[in-house]
Amino acid sequence: MFYLYSLLIPLFSFILQSWPRLFNRHFGVDVWTRLIEINHVKDAKHKIPGKIKKGFIIEGYFDYPIIFPWIFSFFSKRKLLKIQGFVSPFFDALQNITVFFITYTLTNNIYVALVAQAIYSCIPIIAIENSYLTPRSLGYFFFTLSFYFLLIFHNTHQATYFLLALLFTTLLFLTHRFALQSLLFISLFFTVYDKSMFYATNFLLGFFIATAITKGYYLRVAKGHLFNIYFWIKNYKYRFAHQIHGLKLKNKSDWVGKIYFLLSYLSPIFLLGLNGWLLSSIIYIYLTFTNSLAANPLLHKMAIWVIFFYVLASVVLKVKRFIPIGEGQRYLEMATVPSAVLSSVLFFHFYNLYGPISTMLLVTAVLGNLTLILFVQIKGIIKDKNRSLTENLIKTFEFINTLPEKPRIMCIPHQITTMTVYNTKADVLVNADNPGLMKITDVYPIIKMPVKQLTTKYNLNYLLLRESFVRLKDLKIKNPEVVYSSGDIFLVKL
Repeated sequence: MFYLYSLLIPLFSFILQSWPRLFNRHFGVDVWTRLIEINHVKDAKHKIPGKIKKGFIIEGYFDYPIIFPWIFSFFSKRKLLKIQGFVSPFFDALQNITVFFITYTLTNNIYVALVAQAIYSCIPIIAIENSYLTPRSLGYFFFTLSFYFLLIFHNTHQATYFLLALLFTTLLFLTHRFALQSLLFISLFFTVYDKSMFYATNFLLGFFIATAITKGYYLRVAKGHLFNIYFWIKNYKYRFAHQIHGLKLKNKSDWVGKIYFLLSYLSPIFLLGLNGWLLSSIIYIYLTFTNSLAANPLLHKMAIWVIFFYVLASVVLKVKRFIPIGEGQRYLEMATVPSAVLSSVLFFHFYNLYGPISTMLLVTAVLGNLTLILFVQIKGIIKDKNRSLTENLIKTFEFINTLPEKPRIMCIPHQITTMTVYNTKADVLVNADNPGLMKITDVYPIIKMPVKQLTTKYNLNYLLLRESFVRLKDLKIKNPEVVYSSGDIFLVKL
């Protein structure tokens, strides 16, 4: 019956992550891509879709991991729009419950398990990442279970744990590419660290099973993943460049860009602001090395798990050539569970030594993290205008849908492309799949030719412009004809 306690803190965490969406229902750039993918699966009668044409000037084939869009293809479009802001917090709540059971299994102490949950709930990077519709939290959930069961198997050699690890690895192949990539990296590391091929074997078997049960479709997903990496190998210098001004406005980026600059400038230090609890891994290893704390084999492995991703995140942030394998700080998200478990274990260790002082430090750290979360939620979600579907955009989309012909639109900034595909009847200058990224380099990540040339090359007839991103006069369009405007949104006839 006491297991019901494991639901209390995840409920709080769900509310903490969800409440900003009550004030900004349409936050997020990738939301619209996910909704489009879900619609494609729905239109394919809950099967893997084929070629994608509607709405995309650069056509392609559906190449996204299938589990997430398949699950939500059973929801009506109206229902999904209502709940989309609460999906990621829900899957993260499952991860939070997993924190309880992992901690309780390792310590046999419900209080340690509950504190671990509380710590996990207040890790800033988690709340920030679960602020919009994304399969990320579901992928992280599968990643945690997969790798944790691998660690248990390595310690016990009970086949059941290997089969569980393989199950969740296979699900991960079909759920989220970045989490899978992270599993690959840590599997390779632990193959060497533990001198065991079980980690690599699990990954390879997951690949073959995922490919077999999807009748080869996973190979298309893998191809898309590799094309995404290749695209950024070619364009890594412009990953955070302004689409129009390139690298000239490096010092005039928004607050999100400035945070990323700080993260990359002194990555090992500033990463602690996103998850300071990862220091518990270093402290744990030091205490066990000096015999100040009794060692637990699984906790030791979890400490190595955290340190691996901390080092990887720091290196990827610092070395720009590694940008193609992801934004470095995201690798910290793969270490949130073990860092929460270790932090709780260490808190009770120090509580037995120093009592109230330890409690005061823990409460201060938790409240500090909560304050940071609330600050980012208010500034970055509730007050956001650049990454949300605003009233001005809604009015513009309504106007586009009244046009007699089917528009062919270029969007500036590029990040509003899939939002435009989803909400209008237009064909938009954007790629439908990852291989198509190589065909969109005329306009993304930076624009490489004048708008007039783009108009001719892609047979465009409208430009959808957000003037808060770039002024119309900066595009140097001769005699631009603004056919509709609302706030900072301009629809220009080309």
